[in-house]
Amino acid sequence: MKIDFLSHTAMGGDFVVGSHHLAAALAARGHDVRHVSAPVTPAHVARLGDAFVRRRCARFLRGGATLAGVRDIVPFAPLPWALARSVPALMRLHSRAMLTKPLRGVGALHLADSDCVVVDEPRLVGLALSAAPKATLAYRATDLYAAMRGDARIADAERQLCRAADVLIATSEPIAAHLRALSGRHAVVLGNGVDTAHFATSREWPSMLARLPGERARRAVYVGAFDARFSREAVIAAARALPDRIFVLVGPGGAGVAAAANLPNIHATGAVPYAVLPGLLQSCAVGLLPFADSDVNTGRSPMKLFEYAAAGLAVAATAGFRANAAPPALAVSSADAFGDAVSRAFAMAADAGLVVASRTAARAQDWNAKAGELLRLLQTARAESSMTEPVPDAPLVPVRD
Repeated sequence: MKIDFLSHTAMGGDFVVGSHHLAAALAARGHDVRHVSAPVTPAHVARLGDAFVRRRCARFLRGGATLAGVRDIVPFAPLPWALARSVPALMRLHSRAMLTKPLRGVGALHLADSDCVVVDEPRLVGLALSAAPKATLAYRATDLYAAMRGDARIADAERQLCRAADVLIATSEPIAAHLRALSGRHAVVLGNGVDTAHFATSREWPSMLARLPGERARRAVYVGAFDARFSREAVIAAARALPDRIFVLVGPGGAGVAAAANLPNIHATGAVPYAVLPGLLQSCAVGLLPFADSDVNTGRSPMKLFEYAAAGLAVAATAGFRANAAPPALAVSSADAFGDAVSRAFAMAADAGLVVASRTAARAQDWNAKAGELLRLLQTARAESSMTEPVPDAPLVPVRD
């Protein structure tokens, strides 16, 4: 089948999101897969100092790049969402008028020729609607977007998607409830997954670890964004409560947290390439999920939960999210008592049986299985809309690192 993903994040950066994994897994099964991300706009000219922004602009100029068997396309939109969102017609025009490469006109993607289109970026609503009704349309919501971005107009775009979509998919039950409230329709929960082979295979430790103190059994690590969903207070309080443990912060923005804490046992590495991440995780004993007390976090299906588990770490989390499944080596507490959860997670990390059980739980959440379930949902929706038999899936081809 010809399958298109409309996503918020381009492939090939430090952040690897669910649509990247699903697209690669479906391409490995023999499907023709494209991945279209949020566009660059004239506003990005001021951000060309950022390496990933430059890479995205270069990908637009080249008309895309093939990564992991997927054609990744970064389009250009002349009208930024911030200006387009106030009027429904402009909201749709924002993405429908995008250019896929220089000298190629509007509509060059030909989404109506696709068999299936999977949308997890509601701001691409205009482009998504251009695929209907010929293509089977799935809206796959991965966050409570309007709340997360502080933009109530995103809910308007979601309503349009919910009306047009053949199937509604949510990565957690709170998001599914949100979609049901918007649409009055059924929504399927299909949580995020993990690239088990990538994180479970033993790796060499990155050279950056030479600068980090302490041995593996004393290290806890957080990988991700340091935005409003992250509780710096919880991490700083835990580091003060456990001065003999090392807290490693990985990702852009971690240095600001470390500087604010001014504690000798908090260390920031900056962004780390995805290829290096397993070795870094395996050099630590505990993975951290310090979520802020926010309604936005209740809808999360954190990929890091099972990436930590697959890498052999116990996990310490603050309350505030609801995992669709949980590895056995998981300690949860309030943000105020996060140090207690971290302490219990270190004790769990010393229990080899719990670590093995957590790795087994992670394996059950592998992205290949998630891709198979997504494909089943798409095929069922196609069969119901066309009254034909579902297209059989091609044999699975293992994805190699």
